[in-house]
Amino acid sequence: MARIALNARLLIPGKLEGTGRFTHQCYKRIIESRPSDQFLLIFDRTPPEEFTYASNSQSVRLLPPARRPWLFDLWFDYAITWKLKQWGADAFISTDGYISRRSSIPQLNVIHDINFEHHQEWIPPKFARHFRSRFPEYARKSSKLCTVSEYSRKDISRTYNIDERLISVIPNAPDAAFKPFDSKQKESCRVKFASGNNYHVFVGSIHPRKNIHGIIEAHIAYRSMGGSSDLVIVGAAMWKEAEYVSDYVHWAGRLNDEELVSSIAGADALLYLPFFEGFGVPIVEAMACGVPVIASNTTSIPEVCGGAEAALVNPTDAKSAGEALMRLDQDEVWYKRKSEQGIERAAEFSWDKSAELLSKSLDEMIRKE
Repeated sequence: MARIALNARLLIPGKLEGTGRFTHQCYKRIIESRPSDQFLLIFDRTPPEEFTYASNSQSVRLLPPARRPWLFDLWFDYAITWKLKQWGADAFISTDGYISRRSSIPQLNVIHDINFEHHQEWIPPKFARHFRSRFPEYARKSSKLCTVSEYSRKDISRTYNIDERLISVIPNAPDAAFKPFDSKQKESCRVKFASGNNYHVFVGSIHPRKNIHGIIEAHIAYRSMGGSSDLVIVGAAMWKEAEYVSDYVHWAGRLNDEELVSSIAGADALLYLPFFEGFGVPIVEAMACGVPVIASNTTSIPEVCGGAEAALVNPTDAKSAGEALMRLDQDEVWYKRKSEQGIERAAEFSWDKSAELLSKSLDEMIRKE
């Protein structure tokens, strides 16, 4: 029997972004699959009841809330270090890239991507400086280092001079709720999200690296070619509010899990043109719904699409993205083919497989130590 502590600070009800969803889906499964082990979920706020996974897990809140760079250091280096020793933890798992620099117990760390190493201008200066200072330390101190794509594995290895063979890949996956909708369901989604019109969808935080301006420009190009579908943008600002105004664009904001599924499954295509991704979860969510994907040809995105995309384009090439949207409008055979290929590709990812890989990495770390 092992005592395993888990960093649970991103398990926030109604606000599970990509890393939070990875955390939730993997923790739930790994706890259930290891009934002989004891788990301690460590939160920096009052532990929500919905994340009480099984009888072999318990939750605790540690202060201070880890929301600012200097508070990150206090929480991970002091509060976490103390709790791991006080609870008698045999291992610590962190799925958001942070670990304790002061603890000597084995620590499994999942760093999803290191975009801040390449584009610090996308992040508030205090956070950028903190990330660039701490993450090389976290990566090198980790007893077991994991990430979510081959692209991120190579990027972390190259940037931090860590042997690529020491980094394991644990991919994201679509939740089971992402499935194709029938025509009646799609019509309901059009009414709810796009005033009854057909629509393309983007899902993600409103953040510079997500290229919201480029997505809107691509949609404008599509409309100028005679396209008639609207654009629905799903997500909330990560750092600060940004103003984007355009015709035929609907801003859905942050949606709950059920609404998120509907917004994607009801769309005619996913328009996803970030400058940088460690994985790109909306890609596999859309594919699981049979919704064709037009995406950037950058970073991890081609790897995740696996050839099942409708098009890969330069994220600054609005004309090519618009042309790809028009082809989906005009070529029913092509649309059906890309829908079917997407469903097949999405089936290659599952949270059961990802949690199994996480559990395997944990065992490798414990045995090594």
